[in-house]
Amino acid sequence: MNGDRLSRRRFIRNTSLAAAGTIAGTLAGQGCATNKTAASAKGPKIDPSKIPNYNPKMGYRRLGKTGLMISEVSLGGHGSQGLENRVEVLERAAELGMNYLDTNITAECEQYGQALRGKRDNWRIGFASWPQKLTEEYEKELTKERFHREIDGRLKHYKTDMLDIWRPVGATWGEGQTAIPTMLMVSHQVLDMVVEVFEKVRKQGKIRYLGISAHNPKLFRRVLNEYPQFSMIIFPYLFLTEELGGDSLLKLAKEKDVGVIGLKPFGAGTTFGIKPREIKGEVDTNAHVLVKKMLAEPRISAVIPGVNTTAQLEENVKGSYERGKPLTSKDMEAIRCCTENYHANLTPEYQWLKNWERV
Repeated sequence: MNGDRLSRRRFIRNTSLAAAGTIAGTLAGQGCATNKTAASAKGPKIDPSKIPNYNPKMGYRRLGKTGLMISEVSLGGHGSQGLENRVEVLERAAELGMNYLDTNITAECEQYGQALRGKRDNWRIGFASWPQKLTEEYEKELTKERFHREIDGRLKHYKTDMLDIWRPVGATWGEGQTAIPTMLMVSHQVLDMVVEVFEKVRKQGKIRYLGISAHNPKLFRRVLNEYPQFSMIIFPYLFLTEELGGDSLLKLAKEKDVGVIGLKPFGAGTTFGIKPREIKGEVDTNAHVLVKKMLAEPRISAVIPGVNTTAQLEENVKGSYERGKPLTSKDMEAIRCCTENYHANLTPEYQWLKNWERV
């Protein structure tokens, strides 16, 4: 019985491995390109006509072995702001050059689906399975049928027959988890099931690529080392995050040609002296400085700050528009102040972010 289980697991993990290798080989040598000048200096030229919502001011980076060129500042969120607001935000985001949208909860997906009427082809869309997470607390409830219902539901919300990236939510922070060793993990059994579901919906033309998001670094090492079917990962990447060293997630993701998207770049708003969940329409003119600092890391495909207003969008994208410009003494002072704010305002439920100051 154990031998059968191991053989099946090995089979599932290796399914489409040849295809993944073909994609990786085809895309080898393709890096990020921000405009024609940058392309000629750092890699192959890009064809703007193949990049949705292309804006020459915006930088675009390759999302790992997906081959998708996405805006290095993209649109994230974790809440419902109302349809009128989402229409306004999406229209302005497209004008600014954004082309990747990452969504989570059902109400958010429904509103974006309505706001995107007639504009679906202008966006690359990633979506989460939520609130059914992949950890032990939900494991008994997780079934292939449930995943299929979740995927079909998201297709219905977006009023489309295909979405770009399915990213189930892995281990997130919870009660009693005070350090990485105590964080919830995701079993091989569940990951095998996720891959099996993905292979089926990929063949059906419903989903193009597989990703995963989580708060536990150990999960990403398992995924990156054992499951080549995953093309991208999403984890907290703060403005003050530094590389861990030899055991770096960034290094491992680069080796596996897996795209990396950073969420919670502003520490849930604490960097601006604002308590989490109290950001609302506030705009801090230091935001673009922090974005520019984060984008100095070439192994990050994009950062996805959550936004509520077009003014926040405009401030964030300045970090990309000013790429290549060195940080000034004023910028460094802003970073210092934001670092102090982050440590002073990080509430108990967000203390886990400290575990992401090194990756």
